[in-house]
Amino acid sequence: MRSHGYLGLDAEEAIAEAKRRWGPSGAISVADQYAHSRCLVGELRGGRFWILGRGSNWEAAFADSEARPVRASRRRAAH
Repeated sequence: MRSHGYLGLDAEEAIAEAKRRWGPSGAISVADQYAHSRCLVGELRGGRFWILGRGSNWEAAFADSEARPVRASRRRAAH
């Protein structure tokens, strides 16, 4: 089953890719408040989600993570 109707990776595959790239802290999130670039990929550290990439689908978010500088933005984890 594909998450949110995105082509390519579904949410489970995106989680697996995040963990492959960033280890156990690798995570994904969806930014519902934005019409574009809703898929967020990054790391969950210390109760915060550090955004390393964002895009309109998971592939674009991972590509963005490769193009970003080392500094990441952060979001508070909802847990």
